[in-house]
Amino acid sequence: MYIITAETAVIGLADFWSSEFNPAPIMNQLDPKIPRIVLSHNPDSAEPLQKWRVDLQLSGHTHGGQIVIPGFGPVPKLFKIIQQNFPTFLWSRIPFIHTCCRVVNHWEWGQGIYQIGTNQLYVNRGLGTYPPGRLFCPPEVSIITLV
Repeated sequence: MYIITAETAVIGLADFWSSEFNPAPIMNQLDPKIPRIVLSHNPDSAEPLQKWRVDLQLSGHTHGGQIVIPGFGPVPKLFKIIQQNFPTFLWSRIPFIHTCCRVVNHWEWGQGIYQIGTNQLYVNRGLGTYPPGRLFCPPEVSIITLV
């Protein structure tokens, strides 16, 4: 899905993990002079989108990590560190480690605004939740004013 006007381009991409995720056909035909807003549910798509100029990418998917450790960040970020540094046989003893780690690769982009190369990424925490719920990660509705 995409909408192109004389003033701006709004591009909606298929899910990052689906076989239909292929930004090249649309991104390659955009006028280099017009602003580009990309809607891509999974923030991990910001990595391959660095091939093109993206003035603003809007993503979600992470729910902000749902459980946030103050001063550290989302628990899935901690799980990623554990997964990289602990023996595989211990993983089964840590609840949710498999599901949290495979949802998103870049948990450092779990919520907020980021500069990814020359592109801007905004990740919204959203309103929803899934077990075990939210802690120090309130739901979010964003209002973005484009100037």
